[in-house]
Order: sequence, then C-alpha cells, then structure tokens
Amino acid sequence: MMASTISLKAQTTLDGEYRPRFEYRNGFRKPLADTLLPSNMATQRTRLSAGYKTGNLITQLTIQDARVFGASDLKSNASKLEIFEAWAEMVLTPGVAVQIGRQKLKYDDQRVFGESNWSNTGQAHDVALLKYSSKTFQAHLGWAYNNAKDTVLEVNYTVAKMYKSMGFLWLSKDFGNGLSLTAIGINEGLQTTEDYKKTNYRNTLGLNLVSQKDQSRWGLKLSGYYQFGKSNANDTAKLVKNTTYADLSAYMLALKITYKISAPVVIQGGIDHFSGTGSTVANNKSYTFNRLYGTNHSFGGNMEFFVSLPKAGLTDYYTGLSYMANTKWSFDFNLHFFSLDKDMSYSTKAKNGTVSKTVVNPYIGTEPDFVANFKLSKESTIQAGYSVFLNSGSTKNYFKMGSTVTHFPQWAFVMFTIKPQFYKSPEVKVN
Repeated sequence: MMASTISLKAQTTLDGEYRPRFEYRNGFRKPLADTLLPSNMATQRTRLSAGYKTGNLITQLTIQDARVFGASDLKSNASKLEIFEAWAEMVLTPGVAVQIGRQKLKYDDQRVFGESNWSNTGQAHDVALLKYSSKTFQAHLGWAYNNAKDTVLEVNYTVAKMYKSMGFLWLSKDFGNGLSLTAIGINEGLQTTEDYKKTNYRNTLGLNLVSQKDQSRWGLKLSGYYQFGKSNANDTAKLVKNTTYADLSAYMLALKITYKISAPVVIQGGIDHFSGTGSTVANNKSYTFNRLYGTNHSFGGNMEFFVSLPKAGLTDYYTGLSYMANTKWSFDFNLHFFSLDKDMSYSTKAKNGTVSKTVVNPYIGTEPDFVANFKLSKESTIQAGYSVFLNSGSTKNYFKMGSTVTHFPQWAFVMFTIKPQFYKSPEVKVN
C-alpha cells in the first residue's frame, strides 16, 4: 500500500479471523497403500490484526495461532501464539516509502513470492522494502539477512529451507487498456552445510505479461522465469562427494487464456512447464526449476502431488470453468494432466542382492478438482471441495511404490472463514 499525498488524519482498525478446516485425506500428496487408513483431520487458524494508518505512516501487527485439533492437551497452557506480521511503512516523500519488518511478499500471480494463504500458517518474510509508486509505474527493492540466533560472530545458519540473505527488485508498468508488464529479479544467498563461511547464490529472473480488458471476453497471462547460479542440494537426487550445490540452469514457462462466455461463466485453459534434470545428466549439474516461496496450492492441482517439483521437471496442461451462480454461490472445476519434462529412472536392490532399474513413463496422472463457495454474510464464507487423482501406469513408479496396492486417491474438505471487524475508529486529525 502506498500513500501518494500526506494526510493529517489517522485511523485504527482491529480485525479477526477464525478459519477451521476439516479434511478427508485418502491419498493426499501421494497414493496411500491399502494397508493404511485414510486420515480425517481438522485444523484451525486464528488471527488478530491491529492496523494504524495516517498519511505518512501505516503499521500492521498480526498475532496468529495455527493448530491441529487435538494436538495439545486439554489442560495445556503452553503458548501457541506467534507473530505472523509486524511491519511499519513510513512515507519518505509522496510516492516513496520504506516498509520494514515481518511481512507477506505477494507479487504477480504469487508463483515465486506468495503469502500461501491456503496453508494453515501462511508465509511471511523478515525484510526491508523501498517502494516507489506513481499512477502507472511501481518499483519495490527488497533486502533480507537472516540469523538463527542472537550472535556476536558469524555462525552456521541452521534454519531449514531458508536463505541466509536475499535481495530482489520488482518493477510493474501499467500501459492502460488492461495491459500490464512486470519484471522481477531475485538473488538468494544459500549457506553451505559443510562450511558456514561459504555462501552460494541462486538467481531468478522473471517477466509477467497480463492482458485483460474489462470490455473484452478474452484474457491472457504469459509468464517466463529463468534460474541460474547454484542449486539447492534438495534439487538433485545424488551429488558429487563433498558437493552440496550443483551448477544451475533452469526455466519455467506459463500460459493461461480465459474466455468469458457470459457474465457468470468463464472458461480457462493453459500450460505450466517447469524444466527438469534427466537421469543421465552429471550429478553436479541441475536443470530443475525451484518455485522458491510461491503459493504452491494455487498451481498443480489441489491434491498437491507435486507441491515439490520432480527432479525431472513437470508439465501441467489444464482446463477449467468458473460459474458465478449469484451473489452467494460460485463454483470452480479444473482438470489437470501431468507429465514429466525429462526421463526419470531409479534403481532398487532386492534382498537377494539383485539390482533392478525402474523407468518412469512421462505421463504420470490426471486430476479433476471441484470447489464450491457460499457467502453466508459480509464476514463469513463456506468453501468445500472434492478432488481425485487418476493414476497412470507410472504414477506409483514415480513415487517409488512399485507394485504396492493403493486406495483410490481422493481428498475432500470443508472450510469456514469468519473475518469480523471488532473495531474501526473514525478518522481523527493528528498533529
């Protein structure tokens, strides 16, 4: 948020969120062996947010409790509260501001930076932002440097799946008539596990083009990203001895087309393509794209089979339909077809010492997703969904399950979202 003029008025708000979700997981994220029982579980996220806003200052403080029903003793008094957001934005001059603290990073369609709102905990970064905004152009320059504890000297950074340092630049240009173009560049410093004095760098460059006129039935989103530098060790299945990072050269391409049949009905189709590393590539090379800190649940199917991208890369062909029945009811249906980008194989060793090689065929399954939304009131909504995963002949091979007999993969959920506003002050003059 950016103030373009200095105002002498202030306003305080206090908002809440109660979000219980009930899920039936029978093969969620991977097929479930038929010797195991499906999971029935409930989670809840509770938030309390306080905001303060004047013409030259905006602050946000969000306290969060994220829990699994029954995970704590009925008489437990152990604190579960955490700070989800704690930031202040100060206007330096009209159009220029600095925002510092723990905050959500949400850019474009949230592929590489997203708040992960579906997640019970969400996702926030400890970062400083320098922000510029005019009528048709925006620029954000961000920087972060992390430590695992209070220290007087440099020590090993032990927080898993996090960068030691990170800087990024995001640019956005609005050309009018529904056409906009954004660009982003991200540099991450990834500390090695063997030597904390050595940092490797992973770089990501991306462009996003959006064309969506209000009066047009057609809409277009086109994205392209390129990664280079060093890959995280998790991106490669096997690495050269004493090597935790591989030379990285990877890309992602995405195309989404929408067509409005009528005011309430919109159809869509597209492709998300992530490059991968073939089984014959040298172990110190990686062509596997990493989605960084994006909102994974929004892409690649609701059952999250590929929340972590395959080393061999992934292509997701999808189509879908959205229907806004009235002011209260809306429905979404999407169909995904998944295939690997590169060849994939692995070896297994039997008890008798025999080694066999399994080749995973490219097509690895289809997933239909159905979601219904009902708006109870201004403050509350109900969302329900049902998904299945239609295994191909190579789905279980991909998950290294071989001839294991599995349940029919299916998943269902019901989620209530209640967002009351406890207090909103009238605007008052400040000195």
